[in-house]
Amino acid sequence: MNFKDNLSKLKPVIIILLLFSVVFVLRAEAYNISGVPDESKDFYKDDTGLPYFSEMDSYYNYRLTENFIENGIIGDTTKNGEAWDLHSYYPPGREVAYPPLIIYFTAAFYYLANIFATVPLTVVAFWTGSLIASLCVIPAYFLVRKISNDYGGIAAGILVATAPTYFSHTFAGFFDTDMFTILLPLLVIWFLVESILAPNLKKQVIFGILSALSLLLFSLAWVGYIFYLVLVVIFVIAYFLISRYIIKINQKAISEYPDKLKWFLDQKELVSLATLLIVGVFMVGIFNGFSSIINSLLELAGATQIQTLVQSTAYPNIYVSVSELQVPSFITLAGGAGGVLLPNQASMVGGVGGLLVFLCGIGGLVTLILKMRMNSSSRSAKKSKKKLPKSKRKNRYSENKEEVPVKKDTVALSPPQVLKIKRESLLYLVLLSIWVLMTAYASTKGFRFVAEFSVPIALSAGIFVGYAVEYIRDNLTSSSTLALVAFIAGALIAFPLGLNAIIILVIGLILGGVVYLVKKPNLRATIVMILVLLAVISAPIAGAYVIASSVVPGTDDGMFNSMEWINNNTSENTVITSWWDFGHLFAAVAERPVTFDGGSQNSPRAYWVGKAMLTSNETLSAGIFKMLATSGDDAYLTLDNYTNDSGKSAEILTQTLGVDRESALEIMTTEYNLTVEQSRDVLQYSHPENPSPSVFVASADMLGKSGWWAYFGSWDFNKNEGTRSSYFPAMATSQPQQVNNTTVIQTLNTMAGDTMVGVIVQESADEVNATIAVGENETFQAINPHKLIIIQGNQILKNEIVDSESELSLVVIGEKGSYTTIIMDKALEDSMFTKLFLMGGFNQTSFEFIHQEPGVVLWRPV
Repeated sequence: MNFKDNLSKLKPVIIILLLFSVVFVLRAEAYNISGVPDESKDFYKDDTGLPYFSEMDSYYNYRLTENFIENGIIGDTTKNGEAWDLHSYYPPGREVAYPPLIIYFTAAFYYLANIFATVPLTVVAFWTGSLIASLCVIPAYFLVRKISNDYGGIAAGILVATAPTYFSHTFAGFFDTDMFTILLPLLVIWFLVESILAPNLKKQVIFGILSALSLLLFSLAWVGYIFYLVLVVIFVIAYFLISRYIIKINQKAISEYPDKLKWFLDQKELVSLATLLIVGVFMVGIFNGFSSIINSLLELAGATQIQTLVQSTAYPNIYVSVSELQVPSFITLAGGAGGVLLPNQASMVGGVGGLLVFLCGIGGLVTLILKMRMNSSSRSAKKSKKKLPKSKRKNRYSENKEEVPVKKDTVALSPPQVLKIKRESLLYLVLLSIWVLMTAYASTKGFRFVAEFSVPIALSAGIFVGYAVEYIRDNLTSSSTLALVAFIAGALIAFPLGLNAIIILVIGLILGGVVYLVKKPNLRATIVMILVLLAVISAPIAGAYVIASSVVPGTDDGMFNSMEWINNNTSENTVITSWWDFGHLFAAVAERPVTFDGGSQNSPRAYWVGKAMLTSNETLSAGIFKMLATSGDDAYLTLDNYTNDSGKSAEILTQTLGVDRESALEIMTTEYNLTVEQSRDVLQYSHPENPSPSVFVASADMLGKSGWWAYFGSWDFNKNEGTRSSYFPAMATSQPQQVNNTTVIQTLNTMAGDTMVGVIVQESADEVNATIAVGENETFQAINPHKLIIIQGNQILKNEIVDSESELSLVVIGEKGSYTTIIMDKALEDSMFTKLFLMGGFNQTSFEFIHQEPGVVLWRPV
């Protein structure tokens, strides 16, 4: 065996290694947290120099993995034989009904890494997602290469791995189950296709079992695995019916077989599906319980109604604030050509890698249809593996071919070869068509499913690229034609780099000129083929780099140190309450239970926590926090049993949580006609005699989230709607200017279209004043705030109503000559969050200050 033969066999391995390296290096860029200024990077790293995780679900997965490594169970304890989490949604906690594969894999990596060195679990978790996700290039490459060529396989591998909706959840530091949601379904389908196309029954069964094993792993990784099981069942049935009764590739009747078993064994797609279903369902049932399969099917049926989750219920539904459940637009025109052509996370087309990738994906389906129409006519000899006679080979490389095309040598395909091509093309066409349609429908139920939609589009785009480069190689011989293709490809390669139009055209012209000057037809065609490949994958690669190089960790030293302070300075039964976003971080770092978090956010607690922050009634706010920390949902659930009206129950608690127990009893019995027994039944939960210790975390991030927590906290049960009220902190601050012995500082706080909304602060020797400024094109109008609050150091200089008609209020915080300004809707001016976070707890006695870090203040309800 010579070197060329060895190299040919090693070529797929080399390509896979290169593909994996490219997509992993792109994901690894997130480690540099380039989205943070250099002087601030240490603030976003732990004591070892490792950046904090990029989002909060990572801390949940980290905590469960740590539990598993240290205690052998995923939860904190067991309850009725099930793992139970005492840190989430406390009290009472909740069942850990969570796919465990991420925990098992990470624990295995942790044990493996620590054989050779001492590696913290945080480091292992930080890199696990990027490593696992990068493996998706393997099935994508081989799945497309089988029906196409290496060019198509390379394109598919890159496009699948860099789809923005997938990449943005799988870079280094993003430790969540998303790492499996593309890799594992690809393995299921790749092995199934290999099984169907296998040359003998033995290989069919082997690949079918591999597909079933992949399905088992998928069921341990993501609850959505059942979607793909349904998909492959529909695909195989559709392919069987179309190939037998419509296209009639297989025309052998059942009567021509000696028995039905022989007929069945000759239907390869049915044998493969049966192997997958029998082995896969059996293994899933053994590991997860057979009832879990039925439950998954029922949940899948319910998922078609997922948009009903964002409709109003008695209590406000938190899912209206979850971006992943918003219905995506098909394409976005924002940003001009860049917004259409480049990858983005604002539309379905952008989510698959941009318009070019999407069009190539559709082109791949068209390509498969064209291949279906193939008959026994001749094909290019270059495609044939038969070596041409020397005279003909010389003719192919003649320089005259540049201008005078020479008819290609051709070979006739035998009927079995044509049948094989038709069968494979139909198989892929049916598979990808159903895959595209089902995932496109799923995408209409929420943006989170666009990542699933990107996979069949990417695979189909790879098929198109493979067909395109073959067409170029076999049919385009003119130097000028190839130069034109190179020019277009060069421009498409350069466009994602953000260069101006002239430079893009110059790059295209240079590449076109180079191709035109190349004399050897083979070399010229190869260069153009590579350029076409790069043209399709350049935008997704550039988009992936932009995502990875823009990463900012999900937390910082201020929040992390605050949680460590709680861990070291509070009792173990202390309950942490804040908005739900950081709940997983609180539980993992502070090691204390939380009121709610990213896995339990959709509950009435969103209303009560929002109300506690929005209200100006300090005793009501403290009462809410103490009720939630001690009895959880029991007070309003018990009250609902007597009122049968959640709105009325909320009204009663709003009137009573801010007063003492005896006053609350009187209100319940006299104003709301509850009996004494009923009232006392509620009061044991709403006004606990021994409330659990609790901490309220007020943090800077909640300024930006105020629109949502104020919306939920202001919920009107009669109208089934809330009111969004927001803070607008300064985004930019000008340098101080001296005007008539007065220092003037301007801040930009928000934009409303082209209109800028900001603040003008004026500081003289004896006074500080400020006003809101609105305008555009350097023409501004001063608007007096409803209330103006000016804080200098630890002293409140002003806290007064300025304009009773204004809808906006203003807080100005001065410290050593610099000023921070926050414009807010007036509904927030007297809110407890404003008092506790912006005003340092001024003029209230219901909360005790206990600790402060940059951007974070901790309070204890008293």
